[in-house]
Amino acid sequence: MMGMNVDSNFPNHLKDSCTKPTTSDIFQDLLSTFHFMVASTCLVSDKWEPSVDIKDGDTFNFIIVGAGSAGCVVANRLSEVKKWKVLLIEAGGDPPIESYVPHYDQHLFGTDSDWQYKTTPTGKRNCANVGESVNWPRGKMLGGSSGINSMIYFRGVANDFKKWFDLGNKEWCPDIVFKYFKKLESLQDQNLLQNPQIRDLYGLNGPQVINTFNWTDEKVFENVFNSFNQIGLQIQEDLQLANLLGAGLSRDTAYNGRRASTATTYLSQIQHRENFKIMKNAFVVKILLDDKSKAYGVVVKYKGEEIKVFASNEVIISAGSINSPQLLMLSGIGEKKHLESKNIDCKVDLPGVGKNLQDHIIINVPVFGRKPRSENYIDKYLDVARYTYNRTGYLAHSSAPHVIAFYSRNKNATYPEFQVHLDIADKNSSYARSIFSIFKEPINQSFCELTEKYDSFIFRFNLLQPRSYGNIYLNTSNPFNHPLIYANYLDDERDIEATVEGIRMLTAIIDTDYFKSINAFLGRYNWPKCNEYKLNSYDYWKCISPEVTVTIYHPVGTCAMGPDSSSAVVDSRLRVHHVKGLRVIDASIMPNITSCNTNGPTIMIGERGSDLIKEDYGIVERTEDFCL
Repeated sequence: MMGMNVDSNFPNHLKDSCTKPTTSDIFQDLLSTFHFMVASTCLVSDKWEPSVDIKDGDTFNFIIVGAGSAGCVVANRLSEVKKWKVLLIEAGGDPPIESYVPHYDQHLFGTDSDWQYKTTPTGKRNCANVGESVNWPRGKMLGGSSGINSMIYFRGVANDFKKWFDLGNKEWCPDIVFKYFKKLESLQDQNLLQNPQIRDLYGLNGPQVINTFNWTDEKVFENVFNSFNQIGLQIQEDLQLANLLGAGLSRDTAYNGRRASTATTYLSQIQHRENFKIMKNAFVVKILLDDKSKAYGVVVKYKGEEIKVFASNEVIISAGSINSPQLLMLSGIGEKKHLESKNIDCKVDLPGVGKNLQDHIIINVPVFGRKPRSENYIDKYLDVARYTYNRTGYLAHSSAPHVIAFYSRNKNATYPEFQVHLDIADKNSSYARSIFSIFKEPINQSFCELTEKYDSFIFRFNLLQPRSYGNIYLNTSNPFNHPLIYANYLDDERDIEATVEGIRMLTAIIDTDYFKSINAFLGRYNWPKCNEYKLNSYDYWKCISPEVTVTIYHPVGTCAMGPDSSSAVVDSRLRVHHVKGLRVIDASIMPNITSCNTNGPTIMIGERGSDLIKEDYGIVERTEDFCL
């Protein structure tokens, strides 16, 4: 310990207290233990084969662009058909070890495993954010964003998918959609399986593990749940069973102390299928179209060279809500005027490409108080050793507690308007300070001063059904330049009204028994534009919310599904309008965002999209009759 930099919370009696040993045996034993811990940590990851060498001119039946939440599913399901040769192309590489350790769920933001997107400043919104923009991390690895997200799993509600169906997407009625959720799921929470209603709700034999984290600070959670209950939110054993109304723990895509991304659950076990190949660190720069608007392959930048790879059946874009519309536009599919402004020849005029962008906002509602000290820092450090030994301890669950609440302004509502995530940070911790570092001064300094004296409870408020729509445009015709992302958060006045009313319902939690007992109070955003308004008043939240909006990382809708090609990009079978042999299968096809975290619905889209392809080629029977 002598000469080492140690955490500020490290117990004082252990700092600089190392007695000189008389032999070297103890250090040898400690070194051996350290080597064991490192080796054990390596075992948490999957074993990935090297990227295959694909040659210029190679041909496959199907080429899938993007190995993310949906792309891994599509690769698995299409390669089940032995007569089909399937190629999966991923711009990133293997998931790093940090991706597998649940507590490091946000540690890959801003690294090479993240596309590192940002929204484009407009001067109208996010003016109190550093750079007046919002970071949009997206996974760049096998598993995509399912490898860097918080692992929260929900399906959404029937009303979400009824909206899709009512727009003319006949293959996507709620009965069909929930059939595919059950197909993908493998619920493994042994306690929940004892409840016959919950057991019947979820799938039990699918590839995607669904579980519940074991938490190390359950007393605090109990207090928060009791507080939610006191403001009218019923505590639910399973929120999905309660149609996403009430408060409870989320279900999670994790098991045995490790993340279960779609790379793990859908891809790792099929690497040796003879009809399946994976190209990693390979960037698709263009979809090849012939003069009859038929997709017949892709151009890939691989190992410093551009090669062409051909698809005899179809090209499937599963690159996500940012990259999928960007790739379409770079290939000449999009709004004619915009493409020509970037000197791109418009081959198919589809105005909807990049439009209809929706996302779940966050307004951080900061509450400060002095909770009883429960964390033993010696145990915390020992937890690292426990994790390497048996995958338990704090590293085995996500960095933020998965305490979730769903509610609506209408007490008789059958589905939610709002969702709340919770983050808790101890006083005087670097984590507490980092939460507010996304804001400009004087907001950041004001909150950081409070974190030195008080514990922080950050209620992350989400508006679930925004009426504001954004756009994604090309910045240049260079595929390596990030596109322009205009999120347009809270542009619609109805969103501001709903947000303000939803937040003011939430802040009643300060007056509950537990928060009174810790002398909790609502922190004020010290922003000159809004300082004239009384804290927690309607006008205060109406003023500050558009200034400090951030994201919960759920962009969807930019290649929206629908029958009208003047606004939609794909039809209800996910075929790109006016193009043959080309589909989009990922979160970008959602015509409306779901009332929950979007990773679960995206995996479902991968499952449903795969079967739509199999139906079209006569591999499985058509299922749209379920929706009649």
